[in-house]
Amino acid sequence: MVDVPLTSIDAHEALGNRVLVVDDDRLTLALLEDVLTSEGFQVTAVASCLEALQVLDDSTPRFNFLITDWELRDGRGVELIQYIRESYIGGYVYTLVITAHENRGYNTKALDAGADDFIPKPIDRDELVSRLRSGERILKLESRLTNLANFDSVTQLPTRRMFEALAAKEWSRTRRCRLPLSCVVFDLDFFKRVNDTYGHRAGDQVLRKIAELFRDSSRQSDLLCRQGGEEFCILLPETTLEQASSWAERLRAKFAAEIFELDSVVLNVTASFGVAEILADMEELPELIEVADQCLLQAKSSGRNRTISCHHLQNESTKAGSGGIGDVFEGATARDGMTAVISRLKPESTVVDVSYFFLQFRISSAPVIDEEGRLIGIVSEKDLMSAAKQQNPQLIRIRDIMRNNVVTYDAETPLQVIWEFLARVSIRGVVIVDHGSPVGYIGRQSILRWLANSVWARSEVNTDVAHGRLERIQTIAHVSQMLEEEAGHIGQVIQDLPPFEQQALVVGTVSRMQELINDLLSSSGGLTLSCHQGRERTKSECGETQQRLHGLLGNMLTSGPH
Repeated sequence: MVDVPLTSIDAHEALGNRVLVVDDDRLTLALLEDVLTSEGFQVTAVASCLEALQVLDDSTPRFNFLITDWELRDGRGVELIQYIRESYIGGYVYTLVITAHENRGYNTKALDAGADDFIPKPIDRDELVSRLRSGERILKLESRLTNLANFDSVTQLPTRRMFEALAAKEWSRTRRCRLPLSCVVFDLDFFKRVNDTYGHRAGDQVLRKIAELFRDSSRQSDLLCRQGGEEFCILLPETTLEQASSWAERLRAKFAAEIFELDSVVLNVTASFGVAEILADMEELPELIEVADQCLLQAKSSGRNRTISCHHLQNESTKAGSGGIGDVFEGATARDGMTAVISRLKPESTVVDVSYFFLQFRISSAPVIDEEGRLIGIVSEKDLMSAAKQQNPQLIRIRDIMRNNVVTYDAETPLQVIWEFLARVSIRGVVIVDHGSPVGYIGRQSILRWLANSVWARSEVNTDVAHGRLERIQTIAHVSQMLEEEAGHIGQVIQDLPPFEQQALVVGTVSRMQELINDLLSSSGGLTLSCHQGRERTKSECGETQQRLHGLLGNMLTSGPH
């Protein structure tokens, strides 16, 4: 777990005096260690590049200085400097190269590699100490600049820049260890009025007090920052949505109850909170923060001084007026817009088995079910690729890599609810369940397909109605012919294929037939009578037909690898 200091610290206190010395000559190594120790430096001495790299990677706290010989038994000092400049993230390291070369070309190469200074051989004690004291001055300045960049000057909280750097590490750890992770974003309500009425000095006093309450309510492992203005953000490792929502609500109540005593006035300040947890479909940290931001927007539009979680966002639908988008979605459920699930995985399947299954059937993701057929997780190609890098992937089970925080909707959920959720957040899709069992998937592509077909089918053609009906009849005939060809193709070639290729043929063909069925049923809606009863009757008949067709297709499929 990443630990981050909650406040900035004095640049002089932050600066250490740890020195890493690298030289394969024992006498030189002993001389340097003796001189530096007597001058108050903390010295670590090694004799090779490999040892130096290991020490750098394992060292806590970081080194401030590196003194290295030009030639080492397993490499060159400049290669070590290049590594530090390109990969070492512990902070700036002031580097000195020990060299007996008088050729200026060596000095140029060292400077190009990132060296800061040189120490000629034989080493003079006073010159060495003077060069190190010069390096200390540079490091102090660098420390001050880093402090200004990493910590907000008003609240002393980490800046967004520092937050993003540390949060990226926590995100990687969370995904690797399959742990919960939540994000809370909050914004002070009507804060502009404080600045406009009482001045920015009063506003800064409020921000400092808010930051103090924020900091005192957080754990050392939490990553928090001032996003900008009056907006703040915190990442809560190993915290579920329920736990994060409870924490946010306690902090909201604490803000509301706090009395802010300024120079000449007493104020009450409230805040609105948005809470989100990492979901199975999320690939990057900004997606998590974006969902929390959307929850914050909902909290502010709902009256402010409240906490909204992504669970509330997921199940909330706006009320559309007559003639709006609500008319298009009227009566439509998730079952109408979903693409049926064509494969399911068992948790005991191995990574190798499922990888082969994905490749053969051209599948990018699939739900994981338990013995009763209930959804317990989802696995994607990216999960398989990550697992393949581990040792003995053939022994890794799907249960150990699946993502279990899946966004699901019941098959009878109004389709508008799902459409509005996908329109707000950047996740790619949701799983549709019937009594806990995965039966379909709705992503942006499938819901846009349904929406386009529905709008087209319901549109009133005021000019050349006959022409419009003819086009729709031709479309239905064309789609029906394609369905017939797809079904006939199976019967023509399946007998000549081995069993596993037969399965691949059925899965691929059924996937294409499902899309054609959705197009066919949507197109048929344009041929109904314009009266309400006619639409309802045809819609009911189409719905029954769709369920029968999908049922027939489902009987052709297997449940995936065992």
